[in-house]
Amino acid sequence: MNEPVPVLPLGDIYSSHTISHQTPRYLELENNFEKKFSSKPQFIARAPGRVNMIGEHIDYVGYSVFPLAIERDILMAVTFEPGSHDLEVHLENESSRFSRSTFHCDLANPNTIELVHSGNTRWANYFKVAMRGLSHHLPSDILSKACGVLKVLVTSDLPPENGLSSSAALTICSIIAVVTAIGARERVSRGLLTDITISSERLVGVNSGGMDQAASMFGVKGCAVSIGFVPELKITPIPLPASEDYVFLVTNTMVASDKKVMGPVQYNLRVVETQLAARVMEKKLNIDAEIPQRFRHTLRAVSDTYWETYPEKFDEMIQQFDDVKAAFDDCGWKAARMQAMLNLVEQNLPRRGLTREEVEDLVGVYGVDFEKKFLKRFPVKTNKFYLHARAFHAYSEALRVIQFRTICERANEAIQRGEEVDVHRIYHRLGAIMNGSHESLRVSYECSSPELNMVVHLARQNGALGSRLTGAGWGGCAVSLVPKAKEQAVISAVRHTYFGQRFGYLTPAELDANMFTTHPSQGACIIMTSPK
Repeated sequence: MNEPVPVLPLGDIYSSHTISHQTPRYLELENNFEKKFSSKPQFIARAPGRVNMIGEHIDYVGYSVFPLAIERDILMAVTFEPGSHDLEVHLENESSRFSRSTFHCDLANPNTIELVHSGNTRWANYFKVAMRGLSHHLPSDILSKACGVLKVLVTSDLPPENGLSSSAALTICSIIAVVTAIGARERVSRGLLTDITISSERLVGVNSGGMDQAASMFGVKGCAVSIGFVPELKITPIPLPASEDYVFLVTNTMVASDKKVMGPVQYNLRVVETQLAARVMEKKLNIDAEIPQRFRHTLRAVSDTYWETYPEKFDEMIQQFDDVKAAFDDCGWKAARMQAMLNLVEQNLPRRGLTREEVEDLVGVYGVDFEKKFLKRFPVKTNKFYLHARAFHAYSEALRVIQFRTICERANEAIQRGEEVDVHRIYHRLGAIMNGSHESLRVSYECSSPELNMVVHLARQNGALGSRLTGAGWGGCAVSLVPKAKEQAVISAVRHTYFGQRFGYLTPAELDANMFTTHPSQGACIIMTSPK
């Protein structure tokens, strides 16, 4: 957490399955940079996308998630030429979808970094907000020397707005490019840079919980990462049970979900609904949800504060409810408490959709005060608030994360002890947990889409043990756990029935770009280029 962004060779970043095509990709980027700017780049910044194995839409209420950094990524070739006046930035993107952006600013004064809210240069806002966030955290001697010309060429094999955290990867890549260019890489930690990007992305209207940025920054080659947020950001690499018999298959539905545009009726609305659910639960349970401090008045705080205030209730519920006892026997007290919270949701939150007036009555806040408390930071548009469904998803998904991690850890511990492990049974259970996650996201959180549901159905029907949407949803990608023996059957079915019927002919390159197996990769890093 306290170490700087690493400088690494390509072999430490990518798996043996993909390293062969990465070297020419990097050389091509260097050559394209030289063509555009008439000089070689000094270094390349790299930030990966992520696939979340389990734990969707719960990072912003304080619960742990279980993603892995993927080998698809964003690269930025960079050169900085020191000067004596302001900072002049030239941003180029290899994709014709994104226009060139040039601007002048004073890195010490974030107000000089102006955002653009329309047009083909809006993508540059992710770079700009990273710079804005840095201005408050860099040492004065660094800021005073951050003058000159910064030239950046961006390339990516991550599909934008499709659930693989391309926006978080872009912000992470931007911030490590800037600190490296101005000589501050060893002066700021990866943990601080992650916190800055989490806050910065909110400046472009996305209420991010932090998982995407943390997964991109702290990914570990060969491992998934358990990311916890309480009492502070904690990254725990956890190897998946070793087996060559299973693969993770990512399928891009090619239906984009723009969180900035659709936030008021989708992503940000869900955040507000969880906040309202937490406030109602506080009143019903007679608590003031202040624990943990970092996530006060969230569903996580409701749970933690409740058990802190009424510890005797836990033993009562284990005795009273068979499902709480079963969760305890399966995965311990953390799982049991989460199951108990599901029971409390059933007892205390109405199942139906609630009007704003009904919600105001439940939380005891009205009119303008309600607007200021719950709706001011990120505007939402809705006629009904579904508090029960959103809270039920949050606690059940947090339970699934505990189950998923516990299964992996127990398997790894048994293997280390030299015990025989039934890997096939383990992966079947992991697949079942993934399936449960998708059903919760589809029904309770209502963030799936017809396209995602079709891909998930086809994957399961043709041999996937588990399949679920990954990312915010409403389009984007699905991730499927597939036995190697069934990989081609699943790929063939999805290509023919989904891609073929929806899009007609796609080239082999287009199909490969939107349906691929992935291996856990290293997180954000710097790659030094060869001397001129």
